[in-house]
Amino acid sequence: MKQTDIVFSRVPAADPEIRLDALYAPFLRRWRLVLLCVAVAWGAALALILVPEREYRAQLVVAAVPNAKTASLAGGISSLLGNATLGGVQSTPYFITRLLQLRGVLREVALSPVAEGSKTTIIERVLGEPLSGISPELMDLGIREVISTEVDKQTGLVTFGVTHPDSGLARHIAERVLAVGSRTFVEVLRSQASDQREAGQAQVDSARRQLRAVEARLQYFQTTHRVYALYSPAATERQRIDRDLAAAQAAYSDAVSERQAAIARELADMPAVVVVDPIPPELSKVPRQGALKLMMASVLGLLAAGLVMAARGDFRPKPEPARTSPGSSEPRLVPAGVVAGL
Repeated sequence: MKQTDIVFSRVPAADPEIRLDALYAPFLRRWRLVLLCVAVAWGAALALILVPEREYRAQLVVAAVPNAKTASLAGGISSLLGNATLGGVQSTPYFITRLLQLRGVLREVALSPVAEGSKTTIIERVLGEPLSGISPELMDLGIREVISTEVDKQTGLVTFGVTHPDSGLARHIAERVLAVGSRTFVEVLRSQASDQREAGQAQVDSARRQLRAVEARLQYFQTTHRVYALYSPAATERQRIDRDLAAAQAAYSDAVSERQAAIARELADMPAVVVVDPIPPELSKVPRQGALKLMMASVLGLLAAGLVMAARGDFRPKPEPARTSPGSSEPRLVPAGVVAGL
């Protein structure tokens, strides 16, 4: 009798399903750990809320309303939101934002005294350090941290604000930045007007020479042609001289007008910035956003507790003992030849 090998055939067990309670049950079992992590996160959040000093915000909104007497001229920051464009300076609200944050403007403000007659500068109060120990880079960074600007695209209004624990200093910085920015732009406009006046003077001189040349031609023609026929070459020359004379007079008049306009822009009394919403007498406090910080701390605490429990293996399913049904029979012994399909 031929001897055959006997093998056992087993059906692989199905993977166990992950139940929902397997996710939150470890949090319930380890509630002390979860409570500790959340409490630590809440403590850090409360420290961030209560330890820093209370800050105040000096905020104002500016707009441009040109003066009725000089509506056709440009001046001050008021022209930035108007229709005037001089020499490449575009009248857009974003130019105001950039102007108020120029390095030269901010440094002049930073080096200004905190009060009239005081030797302490603004940057010393902002950073809490002596001026000798403040580098130019630190000065720019420190003054920019307390200043913020925002532009309303629909209305063109510019919101400018300063945030600092000292309400009086915040108010003073806002006023100084606005004054220095307005004066800087006035200087830019006057410099452009001065350049335009010089260019206009050169244009007037050129137009005057052309006009005098045409007038000399006319005088010579009238001297040499006292009488001439209507349709003769002399009549055609006279018409040509008249056209040149009219064009020269028009060019001279335009050049003189542009020069006078440049002089008026250079000497005009520039209108000031119109403050739509001034700084209130009592500054508003910057909200601490305590509820949001505590909510985020709770989420971080739960996340930290979950990571700790995952490292300990609390989310792994426990192996269940193998169960055999009472009526199940032992695995059947199958000859190897049958399994091989012989």
